[in-house]
Amino acid sequence: KRVIDALPSGIIVIETGGAIRHVNPPLEHLTGYRADELVGNSCAILDCSGCEPWYGQEGFWCMLFSSGQTMKPIVCRINSKSGYRLKVVKQVSIFRDAQGVAVGAVETIWDIAKLNKSSPGKCCAEILT
Repeated sequence: KRVIDALPSGIIVIETGGAIRHVNPPLEHLTGYRADELVGNSCAILDCSGCEPWYGQEGFWCMLFSSGQTMKPIVCRINSKSGYRLKVVKQVSIFRDAQGVAVGAVETIWDIAKLNKSSPGKCCAEILT
């Protein structure tokens, strides 16, 4: 938890069922949501344009857990608490238990505006490679 909270990018930890387990202060700052407004709720609250719904055995859920693949960085939009759609770069990694079963995911979220300011003259794809 201390390592995640110290990172400069927004971090969100999600269970396979979609419940948010942890967010770090940079994610709170980026979205305007406090941790207590997000933790325990579905990650659908952020309404990410990069997420693909999947209708599996457990019902409506995320394609990430059906494929079991780690997601490469993508540009997408997420909701802020104010209702503004934030343009971000998101990367998702699945974490697994000792038997290799997916137990959750960690999403790293960067604000595109800050990425562009920190690397003038480069586009997001160049920054992330």
